[in-house]
Amino acid sequence: MDFPLWSPRDLADAAKMNARVRDFHQQLANPPRLSAAGVSAITSVPDSGTARTLRWDTIESSGGWTITTTDTFTVPATGAYFVTADFTALSPTESAKRPALVLTAVAQTGQGEKEWLRSYNSMTVPSTYLTCSLRGLVQASRGDRVSIRVAAVPGTGVWEVSAGSRTSSQLNRFSAVLMGGRPGG
Repeated sequence: MDFPLWSPRDLADAAKMNARVRDFHQQLANPPRLSAAGVSAITSVPDSGTARTLRWDTIESSGGWTITTTDTFTVPATGAYFVTADFTALSPTESAKRPALVLTAVAQTGQGEKEWLRSYNSMTVPSTYLTCSLRGLVQASRGDRVSIRVAAVPGTGVWEVSAGSRTSSQLNRFSAVLMGGRPGG
């Protein structure tokens, strides 16, 4: 640890003394956070089993999130994040199939890619809107890159995303808020 040094007979300097003091209450009152909404670029989720990374229409952030593209975001500080995501789509019309939709929160870390959270939903009623939701606490490291992906299970039918719901900030959204960690770390 590095301590401030004073010359002999220097007066105590508050700036030197408090250089490493952090106000954790300020951190709790205004934590690093990210909010994204609307997925107008996606009109459907094909049942190929291949995940599509959601591209967001509007993004708001504070606390140092790096936003280089509208689909992947870089974590500003190491700590525990509360992550939420919602994606709404219309289930396939075929009643003979059991449609299934998968929503995942994925992090690209220094050790490769890892899945943080997953929501798997299957519908028994054809042509019904379903909101796939994720909610959970995850441990993230500064520099991790986060994205939300959606996929339909192969052979279960294509999920349509209606024009009105694509831009909705209520039906399609993603957020991450630092709940505890090392401020500035």
